[in-house]
Amino acid sequence: MAEDTRPVVVVGPGAVGTMLAAQLQRNLPGQRVYLAGSTSPSPETSAHLDEIMNNGVHIHGESAYTARPLVCRGAVGITASHLFFTVKAGRVGEAAAEFSKMAGEGTITAVFSNGLDVCKDLPPAYRKRGVVRGLVNTGAEIEKPGQVHQFGALDVTLAPGPGAAEDAALVGRLAELLGPLGIRVRQERDGEEAEWRKAVANAVINPLGAALELRNGELLDTPSAAVLVDALAKELQALIDAEGMALDALEIVRETARATAGNRNSMWQDLMRGRRSEIREVTGRFIERADARGVLFSAHKALYYRILSLERDSVSQDAQGEESLDTEGGNS
Repeated sequence: MAEDTRPVVVVGPGAVGTMLAAQLQRNLPGQRVYLAGSTSPSPETSAHLDEIMNNGVHIHGESAYTARPLVCRGAVGITASHLFFTVKAGRVGEAAAEFSKMAGEGTITAVFSNGLDVCKDLPPAYRKRGVVRGLVNTGAEIEKPGQVHQFGALDVTLAPGPGAAEDAALVGRLAELLGPLGIRVRQERDGEEAEWRKAVANAVINPLGAALELRNGELLDTPSAAVLVDALAKELQALIDAEGMALDALEIVRETARATAGNRNSMWQDLMRGRRSEIREVTGRFIERADARGVLFSAHKALYYRILSLERDSVSQDAQGEESLDTEGGNS
């Protein structure tokens, strides 16, 4: 098969999307890599894109380098070889519709957003072509426009979209692209289990860290927070058992928190910046499933409403009007 030299497009210029686009551009010198935002980004995102367009993006932490991905606002007249969505979970459908013209025959689409069931938000045309469920296991944070702190080596999990085992071939093809680029790639056969594993960690670490203003590792090292970690994991374990899945919630949370100990999670970053968080797409969807199963979920519900309250306090009217393709912050 001839090499596909069409550009790679990363939609969502937050910390994770920027980190991914930088890694790709740095290691695919013969291929164009675009970092794409919406046609009407917030002033903060616009400043970030302007800085990257003029001076490149500076990555530091695990390593230090400058990359110069191309920048676009909205879809441009090209067809991508790969289309990666790193937008907020609640914006996947909107982003996919806006950038649909950049997906064509042979385009591999991957969704790297947090949350449960996010691939279902894609328009039917995407799902018909096949979708890879991507999960980023490395934390990142935009420190100022054009500068991203990366917490560890870039590590991703790739799996077929939940309930779409026939997309396994796409997973292999995407792994062949990413693996040689200095990205640690884990391939999973079960997209649903892979998505749940990440969402379980997010449902404990992100809202709890945001509410207590603690970094991931501090949730385990602070005794009062560690008690809450255990309580939240216990409720998730009851739901996991009811769903018939073989996952250990507490082990997943502890392992993730240790691996990303210095990270300030994305939900905390959202509240700091006055942005809509992913609490609805993560904890909210777990609550729906728990209620349907009759599983007690009181600790998660209390934390859910606490984050909504903090979100209302932090999101200004102006920010609410600028949420289109909201950026993705650091992952936990």
